[in-house]
Amino acid sequence: MSLVPESPPPMTERPLKRLALYSHDGFGLGHFRRCLLLAQNVQEHLQDIQIMLITGSPKAAFFSLPKNTELVLIEPVTKDGNGKYISRNPQLDHITAFKRRRDKLRTKLLEFNPDLFVVDHVPTGLNGELIPLLADLKQRGTELAIGLRDIIDESHRVQSDWGNEGSKILVESLYDHIWVYGNQSIFNIGKLYNLSQGTQNRIEYLGYLRRIKSSVFNEEHLMRLKHRFSIAKKIVCVTGGGEDGLPVGETFLQTLKDNPNKYYGTLITGPHLSRQNARNLAEKYQGSRNTEIMRFTTHLEDHLKSADLIVSMGGYNATLEAIALKKPTIIIPRISPRKEQLIRATKFAELNLIAMIHPDKLNTEVLNDVIKQSLERSFSPTAEDAGLHMDGIGNFLSRVDEILLRQRISRKEENDFKNKLLRA
Repeated sequence: MSLVPESPPPMTERPLKRLALYSHDGFGLGHFRRCLLLAQNVQEHLQDIQIMLITGSPKAAFFSLPKNTELVLIEPVTKDGNGKYISRNPQLDHITAFKRRRDKLRTKLLEFNPDLFVVDHVPTGLNGELIPLLADLKQRGTELAIGLRDIIDESHRVQSDWGNEGSKILVESLYDHIWVYGNQSIFNIGKLYNLSQGTQNRIEYLGYLRRIKSSVFNEEHLMRLKHRFSIAKKIVCVTGGGEDGLPVGETFLQTLKDNPNKYYGTLITGPHLSRQNARNLAEKYQGSRNTEIMRFTTHLEDHLKSADLIVSMGGYNATLEAIALKKPTIIIPRISPRKEQLIRATKFAELNLIAMIHPDKLNTEVLNDVIKQSLERSFSPTAEDAGLHMDGIGNFLSRVDEILLRQRISRKEENDFKNKLLRA
């Protein structure tokens, strides 16, 4: 028997590069849909990557995932009337709900051990749930990126919230990358939110995210509708997650009902419209032959593509999708608890990209007038005409590719060095 100890097995590098994306998704689906869009493009255009998508939206399970992508659902929460997050499960108190979220996040992310972790919108995670996990991941070698939409909220509100929550400290000291899915010339968030000059210099404005491809729409269904309403214009109305979309949805349906020979259309209420409100809408408008009501769809972009005009509450995704499709668009923005939609809609209306109706002025007469004006417009500028850079996805891909390649080389060199020590 040999008394010479066996050499330990060499350390091997992982077969796939690893990217994790987190979206808290307490109020709607916007953050998850943005992360899913990015994941789809990563898997389509880059190679040898394993992706983990983490979200608080239970509806995420209905979406098709790209290859080599794992979906992790954490405990769903929502906002109460004061804008505070509470558990969606009425049998679960918010303390327990957030403990479950924290525990699952830690277990799944440390097990996955990503090369790059992209956090959407909330630097600390919801209610600070990513603290101190971010520091633990960074200590392991994970690079951290915060991905921000073009505008978050009013300047004073963000400065106050980020200061109280610790987001400003994390962005300025812990995150390796600060990515904005917008243009500095449209919204300079570094100055708006009074970030340090050093942090402002590190912000990368990637450009707005354009959906390049969409899935196959049910053309037979579309043709039946067009045949039935051959001289009418199709209008699609989307109200985000739906929790506060009833006024917009009901006004839209009544406007269609009042103009049966001019318009037909679809209201997508959002999955979080209350069941009682959904039933009330269905009962009230079931006799309207030119209306269609849907609670939820995983193919929103296809419905928007089929429309002659779009009515929306003005979330980032729906607004940019409408602009990219070059459709006449009417935005009726949410103004509470955040004014993000109002700020964006006001700016885009100034650029003549959309028409805007303030929710305080919304009624069927006003909506009908703006629909008519929007459909009669002879020219609408494209996003590029208005100065919007729509190359955000391509810039995101180039950053991710560069980071993951660098991480692969770094980890290989580390493994080679450790194996050399083991053999010595």
